[in-house]
Amino acid sequence: MKKSTLILILMTIVLTGCIGPFKDKFPETQFPPELKVVTRKAWKWKKIKGDLPVPQEIKKITIHHGGEEFAEDKDPIQYLLNLQKWSRKEKGWVDIPYHFMIDLKGTIYEARPLAYPGDTNTTYDPTGHALICVMGNYEVQTLSQAQLQSLVELTAYLANKYNVGISDIAGHKDYAETLCPGKDLYRYLEDGTIQYEVSRRLKKQN
Repeated sequence: MKKSTLILILMTIVLTGCIGPFKDKFPETQFPPELKVVTRKAWKWKKIKGDLPVPQEIKKITIHHGGEEFAEDKDPIQYLLNLQKWSRKEKGWVDIPYHFMIDLKGTIYEARPLAYPGDTNTTYDPTGHALICVMGNYEVQTLSQAQLQSLVELTAYLANKYNVGISDIAGHKDYAETLCPGKDLYRYLEDGTIQYEVSRRLKKQN
C-alpha cells in the first residue's frame, strides 16, 4: 500500500469518528424561537484563539449593565465587535466578558460561550455564573418593557437549562462594590419582579 494512501485512510478514520469525532469547541446553540437570540455566527463573532479557560458549571445567573449610555441609533452589532476587540486587546481577556447581551429593543445576543467563566473589573469571582448584560447605563437610562421581558425570558431559559434556583438570580452589586446593574434595572431584582416572573415561567415549563 502506498504511503499517501495509508495517510489518507488514517485521516478518514479520525475525521469520521472511529478514533474519536472532531468536536467544535464553540458549537451553535439551539434557542427557543421566542427568545429572539442573535447567535454568535449571525453577528460574526470571532472565535477564541489560544488557550481556553478552565470550563465552568453554571450555578448562578448574574445580571449586569454595560455602564455607558447607549443611544437609540447606535449599532448593537458594531458595539459587540468593538467590545470583543477591546476585551481581547486592552484587557487581555479571551472574549467579551458576558455570555449574553440585550440591546435597547430587547434583542438578545449570544456572546462568550457559557462553557467558560466570564470576566470582571471588580473583585468577585464570576466562575459558575451565567452573565447577562443589558446594553446601556441604568443609573441614568430607563429599562424598557421589551428589555425586561427579554431579560426574564432569557433568565428563565438559563435557570431551567442549568437548574439554577431562584435565590441564585442576582445583580452584579450583590457580589461586589459596584452600582451595576444600575438603579433602574436593579429595582426589578430588589422588588422580586424578575424572580417572580422567572418562577412563573418555570412552573409552566415543568
